[in-house]
Amino acid sequence: MNRRRVLLLVLFVSLCVGLLPSWPLAAGEPPALVVVVSVDQLAYEYLQRFAVNFQPGGVFRRAQRQGLWYANCQHRHAYTVTAAGHAVMLTGCYASEHGIVGNAWFDRRLGRSVYCVTDTQEQLVGGQSGTAASPRTLLVETAGDQLKRATGGRAKVFGVAIKDRAAVLMAGHRADAAIWLSGSRWVTSTYYRKHPLPWLDRYNQQQSWKKYAGKSWTLLLPREKYLHGPKEDSFGERPGAGLGKDFPHRFDKTPGPQLLRQLGLSPVGNDLTLEVARLLVVEEELGQDDVPDLLCINLSSNDYVGHAFGPGSLEVEDMTYRTDLQLGRFAEFLDQALEGRRWVMFISADHGVAPIPERAMRDGLPAARNSLGTYRGGRLVELQAALEQHLRDRLQGVEKDTPALIQAVTPGHVYLVEDHPLWKNGLDRVARRLVRDWLLRHEAVAAAATRDELLSGDSDTPMLRLLANAYHPRRSGDVLFVLKPYHILGGSAATHGSPWHYDRHVPLVVVFSRGWKVKPRRVMRPVSPAAIGPTVSHLCRVPEPSAAREPVLRELWQQP
Repeated sequence: MNRRRVLLLVLFVSLCVGLLPSWPLAAGEPPALVVVVSVDQLAYEYLQRFAVNFQPGGVFRRAQRQGLWYANCQHRHAYTVTAAGHAVMLTGCYASEHGIVGNAWFDRRLGRSVYCVTDTQEQLVGGQSGTAASPRTLLVETAGDQLKRATGGRAKVFGVAIKDRAAVLMAGHRADAAIWLSGSRWVTSTYYRKHPLPWLDRYNQQQSWKKYAGKSWTLLLPREKYLHGPKEDSFGERPGAGLGKDFPHRFDKTPGPQLLRQLGLSPVGNDLTLEVARLLVVEEELGQDDVPDLLCINLSSNDYVGHAFGPGSLEVEDMTYRTDLQLGRFAEFLDQALEGRRWVMFISADHGVAPIPERAMRDGLPAARNSLGTYRGGRLVELQAALEQHLRDRLQGVEKDTPALIQAVTPGHVYLVEDHPLWKNGLDRVARRLVRDWLLRHEAVAAAATRDELLSGDSDTPMLRLLANAYHPRRSGDVLFVLKPYHILGGSAATHGSPWHYDRHVPLVVVFSRGWKVKPRRVMRPVSPAAIGPTVSHLCRVPEPSAAREPVLRELWQQP
């Protein structure tokens, strides 16, 4: 081999080596345990607004000392609701692939709305009657599914949350169990196992939640430290469950359904969730062998508090401080429970939240509630009637006895009747354009697109790309639309579900056990929570989820 060829070979090898990620961990082995935590409705701006009061023992100060902090993490789909946000995280893709277009969606065949994880083929396991859940509606696999497959089932994969949809959609198809709260008991379903987990059954029998009867949710810090202001501003709050608008929030003295609702609407809900997670780590011996395990946790109570009190409330501020400390203590627990074995924790959120519209209007913002008319039972009743009349006025061949043209209108979706006799010679395409154009003229609507536009691949604007990511041809409507900023639907004090920055911008923080050689840093490049799934797979040295389309968080492989 002549000198020139040798030099070229050396150059080629050097370039290849330079392209490979450098492993920053001692011995380069996968972590014993990966934990993915979704703090429901944790808007990124909370980490900015409340940073001054985060405690040294909290998870966010720990992340600054020995972790990665992604400051520009945003969801890349238009309808930022709980189910869609959780389906994103471990699949690495969006509703256009995973199919979870909402917490519920209209089923054309059944003629009604269906809940995202309801499974009538299964039953609850854990001593509670009710509707069971499974991940059968999730159309793709998760990082946990790949971990199970690659290890021949030896890896342990669990999901834990008060909300069934959060636990199920994060844990995936092949999980050992997804565990959620049904009534007063933590349950799973026969999809995962036929008999109760013995340790969970014992925990349910203890009914530890009853110890909170007659107690109160009080402020964590001295009142003068809060940024909320000298006087509690409760304007527009709608707490319900027998809780007042102002601190302290006293819990019922009698254990029962009302007390359970109150506990979920407070930091106690997170305490109970993390109690179950701790037991799970110990009893299932997570992270105790040479095969990586995966634990997915959703802290649902942050969402309940946000809906009831709104992002500007004293309750959300206190809840954020408490969540920081709760996760900080959980990280310390992992250090002790794994006895020196390495673990990594990803912390993100399924969505953010919009301000209470009445408060936003008071502050001079162009906000509105139910600006599309009556919103009842998940349907936009008056909007559907107006669109139906518009099509009848504009389309040729419509007689008085012509059957209805629109089957349903739900938030963000207009469903035309499939196989309508009028849809000949492309008239259905004309109908979709007429609906879109009518919506675009509505003063509350910011954007609208037909299925033809979303399927064409020509989504060349930021809004159309967000809508395309949210669109699934078998579950979405024929026309998708988006309300203007600060316009919300429903009766909760505050809510989410839009493509606007306040709903899409969420934290993504990576926390490591002691011994990981990762340079703590703040990363400003744009990323998505969908990057978590493929990153988990690469950490565990298994294939990525098959539909994943976000790149890994490469900073985990960069030398300190």
